[in-house]
Amino acid sequence: MAGKLTGVACIAFTGVAAFSNLCLADELDLYSLHTASFAYHLYSPTKDYNQYFKNNLIAVERRVNENSDYSLYAGTMINSEGNRCALLGFEKDWGNYNNLTIEGIYLYAGEFWFKSFSNCGDKGMYQDIKKMTGVGFAPYIYHGVKYEMNPHVNFRSGVLLPGILVLSLQLKF
Repeated sequence: MAGKLTGVACIAFTGVAAFSNLCLADELDLYSLHTASFAYHLYSPTKDYNQYFKNNLIAVERRVNENSDYSLYAGTMINSEGNRCALLGFEKDWGNYNNLTIEGIYLYAGEFWFKSFSNCGDKGMYQDIKKMTGVGFAPYIYHGVKYEMNPHVNFRSGVLLPGILVLSLQLKF
């Protein structure tokens, strides 16, 4: 009898797990991962900027819902000054045409209470803002085009104001 109850419990657990996986699969469709970011300063007042693939961008994006043009964005990167920064913000899809999407990403890039993000304001604009507010950060405003190569991979290119060319990959689940 105990073996049957264990078997029934196992089947019930498997059914619940399968049902929850179906729900999670739909939920997972709202998430994407951003990585493989290339940054190049179109104007370069100094040569010591962190450029090319050295920014180590890793971020997660979550659409508000499957029909929304808005997404929440969180991650980390190494800024132009070589400091590790936290990224928090949102994305807006402004328009679509075939496999192309015109998009904007609006972020807080700066210090956070975790130790690895505590020194984002050591140089440049971050330092100037840190002197005024006590927190090193910069607003990041990006506008670009996203090309959907397939349902799981997007290629993005655009400009981060005031003049940084950015290329990256977006991996969708």
